[in-house]
Amino acid sequence: MAHPWFEFLWFALAYPASLVAAVAVGYAVAEVQYRRRGRVWKPSGIESALITVFGLLLSFTLLSSNNAYKERTALVHQSAGAAAELYRESQLLPAPVHATVRAFTRQFLALELGAHRPGQARGPGHIRALAGLYQRAWQQLRDSLRGPAPRAADLRQLLPALNRLSAATERLHYANQERTPASIMALLLVSSWAIGVLVGFTNSAQEARHYFVPALFIVISALTVQAIRDLDNPDLGVIRPSYGNLQDVQRAIEQEPPGAPPH
Repeated sequence: MAHPWFEFLWFALAYPASLVAAVAVGYAVAEVQYRRRGRVWKPSGIESALITVFGLLLSFTLLSSNNAYKERTALVHQSAGAAAELYRESQLLPAPVHATVRAFTRQFLALELGAHRPGQARGPGHIRALAGLYQRAWQQLRDSLRGPAPRAADLRQLLPALNRLSAATERLHYANQERTPASIMALLLVSSWAIGVLVGFTNSAQEARHYFVPALFIVISALTVQAIRDLDNPDLGVIRPSYGNLQDVQRAIEQEPPGAPPH
């Protein structure tokens, strides 16, 4: 886990420094090519268009990352709803079935909430643990219904909620691994450095130098790109989906006495 944290913090420091360097290059080019030679630089108008294109690229990338964040949040709610539905359905079934579902739901919630703690990077072991939990619970449910007169209808009553829970959990797992394509991030970084050079050049080639606009460009670009990376990384980022819904379901189940008869 040290490596992801190092990479995350390294970028937060290195990227703003690279923007400062890009602006400084623009200042240096204007100093050497125009100010020292007494030449006058006249804006052509294309500068504003280039900055606008960069702004659109930033905004669209941020929107895409935010949509992925909303999808993860929706999947958390779907998981919580399916877990609660599965538990309620089991309360209408025989006691052995209810006990099996209660144990499974408690283990599932503990596993999910434990794996989604802030600052904890999840690996392939998490999805394998979930798959093993589902397999054991399914086997126990089948065993609990065996007898002189097996009640397969009881098991079928649980299938819709169990399938929804499984689907939402797997989708959430893979949604947490989705990132903005590397080519888009590379385009974003290269464009920001190019615009940084342009901003530094245009604000140094004038008769009077300006520093406020380049500083504002650096701050806005650095914060926006960092926000995109933060949204892309629900494991280590600050902007994370809320798992309060799963916690509410867990508290509701824990508050019921283990030996409570099904309603």
